[in-house]
Amino acid sequence: MSGFLQVSVGVGLGVLSLAVLLTVLPRLGRHGRAISEALTQPPLLDLILATLTALPWIAGALFARWIGLGAAILGQMAALYAWIFLHELLYLHSARGPRIVRFTNRIVGRASNHLALWLTTFGVPVLWIIRLLEIFIYPTLIWLLRFPRYRHADWISLSRHKFRDLVGHDLVWCLYCDWMTGTWSLGTEMLRNVESFWCPIRFAHPAKLENCRIDFPDIDGGWVPADGSMAQVQAVLEEKYAGHGDRSWFGHPARLAMPSGAGHHSTALPLPPEMDEISRELLLEHSCQPHNSRPMPHATHHAQGELPLCNDRLTVFLRVVDDRIVDISFVGPACPICTASASMMTRTLKGRTHADAKRLFHSFHDLMTQPAGSQPADGDLGDLVALAGVHRFPSRVKCATLPWHTMVAALNQNPDPPATESSTRFPE
Repeated sequence: MSGFLQVSVGVGLGVLSLAVLLTVLPRLGRHGRAISEALTQPPLLDLILATLTALPWIAGALFARWIGLGAAILGQMAALYAWIFLHELLYLHSARGPRIVRFTNRIVGRASNHLALWLTTFGVPVLWIIRLLEIFIYPTLIWLLRFPRYRHADWISLSRHKFRDLVGHDLVWCLYCDWMTGTWSLGTEMLRNVESFWCPIRFAHPAKLENCRIDFPDIDGGWVPADGSMAQVQAVLEEKYAGHGDRSWFGHPARLAMPSGAGHHSTALPLPPEMDEISRELLLEHSCQPHNSRPMPHATHHAQGELPLCNDRLTVFLRVVDDRIVDISFVGPACPICTASASMMTRTLKGRTHADAKRLFHSFHDLMTQPAGSQPADGDLGDLVALAGVHRFPSRVKCATLPWHTMVAALNQNPDPPATESSTRFPE
């Protein structure tokens, strides 16, 4: 048997066997499910994915150089299609139902769709480089510079396999996107610390400045204008980093939760610069002396919400009589933005109907996620309009909207709020 065939068959059988084992594992009782769940998070997830992707390339290249690499890739592709066939056969009813691949094949053509999917896999080696930097290089920055630590499982984990009727082809590519998105997002989060610490200067190119605002919120949260001076840069660095141990980027949730006496008071509640003085005062008032922050023993509804990255943990209580919220309160440790939002929310919703609460939730969500001035704010939001400037800072938007998502979950009598489009595990 030629070297090419040996590598291709060996890799194909190995990858297919591991994929089948991972598929069967959750069916092997309580211990099987526990092991399967552990394999969806780092570091075991990294080992499994390396075994399925990168290690066969390395082994093939060592065995027969470029021919071996090509054979390994061919074996992986054959194993993938064999597993898809078996999985869709196992879940035949779901495979015959609504499918992502069926829709995308229809609108762009089967050949174009599948070719495009395979072309994206050229990004896998790049993603592995990013992942290795996250695992081995970023920890040295934590040690040398006291950059913030991250729990990798909050970013890089697989969960889409739990989605009902997601099978075969759709499942494989959704899990690939699941890993790809988490790896990229964690890398971006780590890069925010690097950028703000070593070069807090805005880009001179207007289009680049606008396009990078979402991924690098410190562009509007403290970076020096492109026509500024080095004296301004030094002043920003002194303000943000000197005199205390926090080396996180300026809008990192850890800074939002920092008490006013820790280091320097200017980062205790870093607020978007476009906020006027009245808005700042309202936020400080509600965060320092929140309204309705108390348990409610006779609540008719309640739910818990959590934002792990910022250590926000809230329980919202509601007492609903004849479809009207006669009382609402909250308890739990949270950063100032989250606390202020919860305080304002309870004042706004008390006495409102169930329908009013849902309407105000959507109004507040729009206020947080759309550019300021893009549409008139709902007049019933009251003091909550003071949070309008937060929309430019994704991490703060999560903090501000957490009480509202938790409130809606309570109204729906769901003890665990659903994940939202702006969540990390917020809550999951």
